[in-house]
Amino acid sequence: MATNMSGGMGLSANEDTVESVLSRNYRYTVPDYQRRYAWREEQWGALWDDVTAIKNGETHFLGSIVVIERTDGLNELNQLEVVDGQQRLATISIILSVIRERYVGDDEYTKQAKAVENDYLWEFDLDQKRHQNLELSTFDNSSFRAILEREYSEIDSEQMKEALKFFGDKIDSLTLDEVDSLRKRLLSSVTLVTIECNKEQSAFRLFETLNDRGLELSAVDLMKNHLFSIAANSNDIDYERVQSRWQDIITNTVPHLSKPSRFFRHHIMSAPTPDYNDNVSEYKLFDVFKEIVDGVVEHDERTLEEYVKDMSNQSCIYYRMSDCDIDFFDSAGNTAINSKLNQLNNIKSVQARTLLLRAFREFDNPNKIMEVLNLVEKFLIQWKVANYATGSQFDRIHSHVCSTAFERPDPIDSMQQYLSTQCPSDAEFRAGIENKRVILNDRTKYMLAKIEREYYGGEIVDLSKYDIEHIAPRSSFSAKKYSTWSYYLDTTEATFEQHRDLLGNLTLLESDENVRIGNNPFENKTTTYRKSDISMTNSVAETYDEWGIEQINERTSRLAEAATGIWSLG
Repeated sequence: MATNMSGGMGLSANEDTVESVLSRNYRYTVPDYQRRYAWREEQWGALWDDVTAIKNGETHFLGSIVVIERTDGLNELNQLEVVDGQQRLATISIILSVIRERYVGDDEYTKQAKAVENDYLWEFDLDQKRHQNLELSTFDNSSFRAILEREYSEIDSEQMKEALKFFGDKIDSLTLDEVDSLRKRLLSSVTLVTIECNKEQSAFRLFETLNDRGLELSAVDLMKNHLFSIAANSNDIDYERVQSRWQDIITNTVPHLSKPSRFFRHHIMSAPTPDYNDNVSEYKLFDVFKEIVDGVVEHDERTLEEYVKDMSNQSCIYYRMSDCDIDFFDSAGNTAINSKLNQLNNIKSVQARTLLLRAFREFDNPNKIMEVLNLVEKFLIQWKVANYATGSQFDRIHSHVCSTAFERPDPIDSMQQYLSTQCPSDAEFRAGIENKRVILNDRTKYMLAKIEREYYGGEIVDLSKYDIEHIAPRSSFSAKKYSTWSYYLDTTEATFEQHRDLLGNLTLLESDENVRIGNNPFENKTTTYRKSDISMTNSVAETYDEWGIEQINERTSRLAEAATGIWSLG
């Protein structure tokens, strides 16, 4: 059923079966700026239920796909660029791939296997060169192609592995006759409306309309669509340049970040213009971005192309910062900065990237960057140890610093003054160490390493070779071997549990020695401690003749005092 929907929009729509959609003499391609394959079990299950519930003579409408025609060379197949609908097309192709796999090796279904292969999964041009019928974005296509080529060990995408397993389990439970019936229903009884647009303006205007009717999209999808829609509908904006810059942003974020939307949030909060002195949550991201873009178009002295170009440049800095791969300075500067960035990763607070992104924009001196990094470390350690709230409040603090500090004569001094008013007092920080059990993670390990260097004068070249060692073992009351610890400590199990993970009961020890000494008695452990490369650990053996609750409390207080001297912002 073909329908002309032009009305000045340059659209045509055609409702076809899946068979007709996939057997057209076109290649479907998904541009890199589109979202990655994102369907999960909820969507797979709904599609499976819909297809298997179709009765003879019935059809099931699956939805629409929006495409823009692209013309290649004489012998190449023309392309239909998929603006919307890649999730449906990719999932249908995965189901057909699993059906083909069931046919393989059964002589009765050899023709059906070849038909699925050649008619719906692959297309051939005039030179009989084979092309994927559907080609996904750069980030997904290698895994998708591995499915099409039955090279299952080459699939890197966990999402596609799960999809393959989901439909594999479903189809494996069917007889071959039932599989063949499923194939026929999927191809002939499931319909799609293909909406073909002859220009970007129409495609993105329609895409926005579909979203208004409830299509679930991520904030980044909506941002891209709004940006492209404005660019495509303006004679004053170079649409291709905007599209190219957006592609650069996606290339710089999707492969490097677990949540690409974080870059956009942190960019908005860090950018000098337009200044946004507040938290940008995931929920608010699209609305804030839309407001900014609309403002640039209507009021800003910059062009939209310039705004997107700046965002693209910042995305490159952001991913290098996240990967600890800064290369903007001399060798010594890059090494020091990347080492500190790696240390901050141990503290685990991505919110600080807002301030760091602005610092890399403003400072071309690696020493200034290191000063900012050291301030950020102190602030983060203080907050984490004192168990202050994180998340949105953290974002607001960093956003405020970006909006105010860099307008002052001495931005770093301004940062320190403001951050010192937002973090715990030295007394709160010290109490947080003395009274709370630490989490046994990389942050605690890093804190011990920093205390080793700053307080004990030692130096650790490779922290990965050392483990956190409990002086009084965590299993003092449960270990079968050397169970004398429970008597040696001369306290109740409940009291020990309150003290076993205090900082004073922890030190660093070579990994192999940590495993070897296990739950050894204290006097046996001290022999190993004296041989350690860690000065802090040597000190335990030299300072204490016995080990119990009193010694844990005393050492915790001493380390708390040392930590306050190291990380105070006052």
